Amino acid sequence: MLTHEYETVVILRPDLDDADTKDNIDKLQEIIVENEGTMLLRDEWGKRKLAYPIANHLKGHYVLFNYLGPAPAIEEIERRIRINDRIIRFMTVVLEKNVDIPTKLANAEELRARRAEEARIKAEQEAERAANEDDLDDNDNDDDDDNDKEE
Repeated sequence: MLTHEYETVVILRPDLDDADTKDNIDKLQEIIVENEGTMLLRDEWGKRKLAYPIANHLKGHYVLFNYLGPAPAIEEIERRIRINDRIIRFMTVVLEKNVDIPTKLANAEELRARRAEEARIKAEQEAERAANEDDLDDNDNDDDDDNDKEE
């Protein structure tokens, strides 16, 4: 069976708590895998403002799924997404047809490793910046008497 690369963006209701949101995202990933899909990337964008109100919501929790799968599986995946009342909007796009699975999996692994390294570097920089700010606060004296010298 031919395998294609797909990208699905779903918008979950913003009023869901973190546990509910995580459960729904995990269920969506399970649906993809159950229907002969191979996950390449799952990227949670978090809560963002919508361009226009959808179902009386001004914000939504965005999640991107990038995966490989046969065309008939997409019908089932989208059917199950439509049934879920916690999802206020979704869109699936075909990125590439007839893909080479091992190559795509290797590329996805490289991307995940690169993102993990970038996140590690960013965390180190933020920790260093916070430590420097703490050092500056410790060195700052509240005695402003030196500034009040008479000339």
